[in-house]
Amino acid sequence: MTTALLLLAGLTLGQAAEKPANADELAAKVKQLVGKQGLGHGELAKREAAEKALVELGPDVLPLLPTVTPRTPAEDKIRLQRVRTTLENAALAAVTKPSMVTLSGEMLFSEAIAKISEQTGNKLFDYRERFNQEQADPRVTVSLDKVPFWKALDTVLDAAGMTIYNYDEEKGALAFTSRADNAVSRLTSGSYSGLFRLEPTKIEATRDLKNSQMHALRLTVDALWEPRVRPIVVEVPLADASAKDESGSEIGINRSEGTLEVPVEGNGAAVEIEFPLEAPARSVKSIASLTGKATAVVLGKVEAFEFADIDKAKSAEQERGGVTVVVENCRKNGDIYDVSMRVRFDRAANALQSHRGWIYDNECYLIDAKGRRLENAGLEATLLARNEVGMAYKFNLDGATPANCKFVYKTPAAIIRIPVDFEIKNIDLP
Repeated sequence: MTTALLLLAGLTLGQAAEKPANADELAAKVKQLVGKQGLGHGELAKREAAEKALVELGPDVLPLLPTVTPRTPAEDKIRLQRVRTTLENAALAAVTKPSMVTLSGEMLFSEAIAKISEQTGNKLFDYRERFNQEQADPRVTVSLDKVPFWKALDTVLDAAGMTIYNYDEEKGALAFTSRADNAVSRLTSGSYSGLFRLEPTKIEATRDLKNSQMHALRLTVDALWEPRVRPIVVEVPLADASAKDESGSEIGINRSEGTLEVPVEGNGAAVEIEFPLEAPARSVKSIASLTGKATAVVLGKVEAFEFADIDKAKSAEQERGGVTVVVENCRKNGDIYDVSMRVRFDRAANALQSHRGWIYDNECYLIDAKGRRLENAGLEATLLARNEVGMAYKFNLDGATPANCKFVYKTPAAIIRIPVDFEIKNIDLP
């Protein structure tokens, strides 16, 4: 943005580029920029400057942007959609990049963990009390300069004698515990790929004693991700996988399954990928490398869709970031009220086909005229399509009516496919 354009808009360079210090100031700034002195101004130069200033505030303003409705002026609608698209693309780009960590010097383990969490947005919990482990806080010495999250975390965990517990119940978080005395170093056992860490954890050889040709290996690999993202399934095309022994010869892979689809269950922090390998000759001592290309289907930033006066809603529609929410109607059904709605994604990325359970966990509630939050009492699926799901949410209002109630539905507004190229090395055979 040029200095002249800023001055025409009535904004100084500092006002446009400097981000407000807190949420209230940011909300006030956005309100100013989308109001009559911003996008609604009579002068073209000031409208353009306001649009650029909104973009410069960054993705944090996304939930503060007004909803586009049929009453929104045509030019305002175009500008708001342009701002939203630019900021959503910036947010998606940030999501798909690994977080970086900078730590230097001697510090308590708890301090290092807190700083990693603060710098990356990844929540980390101490589970040692749950396992009756001593909760020591050793001092660690590290020298990390813009190191990716997983390598930085493994460095600190190794220094403190800790490890990750893959089966925590904290949504969007990682748990750590003390590790066994004979545990291997996390830095040497892990393989890093962007947001992901892969580690071979088990290899099993089987032989069918009734058929001498039926001899196979099954390699289990744990795949973990930065907890700030939320995968729902990891896909591994076996056609892209390749394994070699220590001499460089190929180790066969049973590709009959085509693509491994590994769903993420509940709030799990990892998935187990089982690679079906053909057993090599007994002279082979290790899998020198296993390479492949996986894809993680990840849910993006959650958006809140709000519909006022739900009792009057008739096919009311809102669209944001590639997702459209339609509230069809609100009807009394005995002692409860049914709110029928549909949610449609421009690019569903297989997230509504085999692995759609996540969408039934989306937040959905009413806010009554007194500001009270009224939770739904359940739902019924009414439509299942490739990129669209329909639901009827049920509300027990205890004799009240939905008049003046606001319907709130929250859903990820983007479904992202993140490529995960991996290479796992030096796996000893049994």
